[in-house]
Amino acid sequence: MAGNTRDEEVWQSYQEYFRAAPEIVFEWNDRESAARGWLVINSLKGGAAGGGTRMRVGLTRDEVTFLAKAMELKFAFAGPDIGGAKSGIDFDPSDPRKAQVLERWFRAIRSELLTRYGTAGDLNVSEIDEVIPICRDIGIGHPQIGVLRGHFGLDGEALGRRCELMHIGLDQPVPPEYGLAGKEARVFALVTGYSVTQSALRLLHHQGHEPSDTRVLLQGFGTVGGATALYMVRAGFRIVGIVDARGGLLDEAGLSVNEIEELLLRRDGNMLPAVRDGSRWVSPEGLFDTPADMLVAAAASGTLDRTVLDRLHDAGVRSIVAGANHPFAADSPGDTSVEQEADERFAVVADIIASCGTAHAFACQSRSDFPLQPHIVFESIEATVGDAVDEVVRRAGSAEHGLLAAALDMALERRGGSSSNSNQPE
Repeated sequence: MAGNTRDEEVWQSYQEYFRAAPEIVFEWNDRESAARGWLVINSLKGGAAGGGTRMRVGLTRDEVTFLAKAMELKFAFAGPDIGGAKSGIDFDPSDPRKAQVLERWFRAIRSELLTRYGTAGDLNVSEIDEVIPICRDIGIGHPQIGVLRGHFGLDGEALGRRCELMHIGLDQPVPPEYGLAGKEARVFALVTGYSVTQSALRLLHHQGHEPSDTRVLLQGFGTVGGATALYMVRAGFRIVGIVDARGGLLDEAGLSVNEIEELLLRRDGNMLPAVRDGSRWVSPEGLFDTPADMLVAAAASGTLDRTVLDRLHDAGVRSIVAGANHPFAADSPGDTSVEQEADERFAVVADIIASCGTAHAFACQSRSDFPLQPHIVFESIEATVGDAVDEVVRRAGSAEHGLLAAALDMALERRGGSSSNSNQPE
């Protein structure tokens, strides 16, 4: 159970890790708009750092710093053995100038992207539609070239070839068993939803429950949430509610595979399509009062506060799978009070495990001298996530509580920042 002396030591180490100053912070003010941007490199562990690019109104340097540090812990599970980073832009992603702002941002950090920083998509920024083509337009062969050069030591023809392999391997369409008929989907767009689903399945295995008996609430229907919905419903989970920022859809019996697939085919960007049956529509906040067993948090960071935890508990939710980067609210950098409360009341699969699909896919392809077939990447994600959940449950001595502390302790150990490894049952 969370709350013992060892867990208190873990939370203290975790807080100290997040409060420590990052190694590099690059700040940018766009001269042609009100956009502001930050590149935070927590460390250049292994000669490089990686982390996606996000955009939202109200983004802060503290949020980007927090996410960079979380990425470093995610790499401890998913590989490669590099430091964590994040780039973020405080700007409205619905503004028609978005593409121009992104291009100017990538130009501003071009030297980092070419030498020691690798990026990808994130909240409101598409890897396939925006990051990759914009990087190419400004002379960066692949958004991960900085990691390939800084960490793997590649240059010249070898670097060019590996960039080509990254593009072929991770941007290729997936076969029908991993995709959706009538809609082309690529490896990078699906792997995180797959890792979220696999972490949920592994947790159920340890709890002795079946997917068919597990009612799921899904918060978010973007790249991660949509792919999670597809894989979870195919695995037999009963998805009884899905919401986005505008509202959501409830179904007490659980949405069918066909219904989920139709929603994905008609998805409006990152939003659910308009639902004709108004009786099943609910406000975004209404999701948290819906009777269920598991919440998958795949929306923005910081959406789960104490009030939401109370409502989820009252609705019967006992497990939380963190598909979003750090879904728990925090008053300041290093504040873990909501996380600790969640760890005491729920079985929490940490984001650094559940949402590691993209990082692990990159790690797989970056080590290969040929384009990996999609099934190899997906199978490797399944094994990596399964092993991590197994070890976390073993360390926690339970599949019901204390999983988050155990995951953080293991990640800090692997990174080299934990004070002890004694959180293992005798």
